[in-house]
Amino acid sequence: MGRKNKRKTNKGRDPQPLLLRNNNSNSNSKPPTQGTRLAFLEKSKRQVSINATYNEPLILPKKPNMTLDAMGVVPPKKRTATATAERLIRAIEMIEDIEKLQAGRVPSGEDLVDIHALMADGSYIRECVLWIRAYISSDFRVPCKAHLLFGSPLPSCWTHITSLCPLEDNGPQLMRVDALSFVILLAAAIRMASPGRERFSLQIVHELHAHAEGNYDWLDFDDLRRHEETKGLDEAYLRFATAWVGIKRARALYRDRDQRTVLPFQSRDDVATQSKSLLRSIEIFAGEQRRYLPNSPVGHWNSGWVSSQTKHNGRHPWAAAVDFYNQMADCCLLADGADDDFYRAAAGVEIAMSLIIGGKPLVGYAVPSGAKVQVLRDLIANNDWDADREMKLNIGAPTPAAAREASAKERRRLLEGVPPTRLEHGETVIVPHWEVSRIWNFAMEAYARVEGFGYGQCVYGETSGWDIVESFLKGQHGTLVPQRYVTCPQVGFKGTRDKGSWPCDFCGKVESDLKQCSVCKKVQYCSRDCQKKAWKATHKHECIPAK
Repeated sequence: MGRKNKRKTNKGRDPQPLLLRNNNSNSNSKPPTQGTRLAFLEKSKRQVSINATYNEPLILPKKPNMTLDAMGVVPPKKRTATATAERLIRAIEMIEDIEKLQAGRVPSGEDLVDIHALMADGSYIRECVLWIRAYISSDFRVPCKAHLLFGSPLPSCWTHITSLCPLEDNGPQLMRVDALSFVILLAAAIRMASPGRERFSLQIVHELHAHAEGNYDWLDFDDLRRHEETKGLDEAYLRFATAWVGIKRARALYRDRDQRTVLPFQSRDDVATQSKSLLRSIEIFAGEQRRYLPNSPVGHWNSGWVSSQTKHNGRHPWAAAVDFYNQMADCCLLADGADDDFYRAAAGVEIAMSLIIGGKPLVGYAVPSGAKVQVLRDLIANNDWDADREMKLNIGAPTPAAAREASAKERRRLLEGVPPTRLEHGETVIVPHWEVSRIWNFAMEAYARVEGFGYGQCVYGETSGWDIVESFLKGQHGTLVPQRYVTCPQVGFKGTRDKGSWPCDFCGKVESDLKQCSVCKKVQYCSRDCQKKAWKATHKHECIPAK
């Protein structure tokens, strides 16, 4: 396939970050926090707090409008209201620049053009860079007119990428991909965003990943500094961007039953598009995001999502909820340090949801003396007990004697190898209500700033726990405050597939379990009542039996 060597790296240099948030490349950095509002999320402070309280009024906003204006959503007077709005505006301006470049270019009349001809076109290279920067800096939230996706030719070489192999068993199909070709193909993968083209986009991403991992001597990202259009790009940013595109496309296939492969598998391509393989690809890509841009909240967000898919990741539902909590807590801390309201709000909602399903594994029980204690069990670390392990037990008890009784019980469990996810008679998982309320209010403050420029639907649509947390706080899943502890209504994630969230075709309510019309199979409703109302209003005149 070609010679390999140790490619030059960007270590020791100060690259120009293009992701518009705090992107220091120190891989050992800890999530930054502003003040003490989120101090309870730090790993060192994720512990039992028997006397903690939170008495602030709950913030319960209205659900956002789930429609998104194509362009110009942010009112001009609010464009600089927050750093998040400013980043989004800059991404929208990049899309406008793409439209100007396409309008000023003489149409070639061809959909596919040789990549060497495209590499010689400075205008086309600039457009590719803008595609990458606009979508990565906005985390794919920037609106785009559909005709722009087809407004420029694609490199013809992508049609030679004919198979989609599992990411862990993937090899190059193109003979040579240099740094400039890498940028062109990555932009092409971003532009393949329309339904039905996700598989082709993922094939390109897997091809780029194979070349980047292969350490081939012709792929030197330092070469990009010699071109005016690409001199601001570096390897870390492009590897992060490649992983982000791969995650978006793999999740699209994961949700789409028509594009997802079912048994029996006939080829490696079939294996690559089955649920577990897609989930594994997302997990690998999320790990690379944390590796290449460790101060970005995105990698932890995507890793947390992988943890939640217990039907296909093989995790115990409760242990998965704990890992989900840890990932989302790190995501929220990083988002706070990066002044990113999108992930402040979204991760905050998911943290609150994970607390409700036992993400902070607080177990309550009565010791022989009758005192009630709480123990924070470790569901992630190895269960093998050692002499120092007892000192690390996190126990909340009313008296030292009760603490010693609880410690003796926990020591016995460790010595006997009892799985930490197993509850004994009389034990119950409890929810720290004050922490749910505190992180929810923090998230809703960030959500209000996002909704202030018309993008609240991005937070609501990207989270899975909004309705769960809201009903919990309203007392529908347990006794409301002033009680500080509530019995956990559901321990761990349910083993169900993420079907995606879609709006009801009558009322617009976003749900993940919509019922499809059994006749035309084109519309879907959140309830029987909406189906009846839609039928009387318009659908009885439009419903045509599906072939």
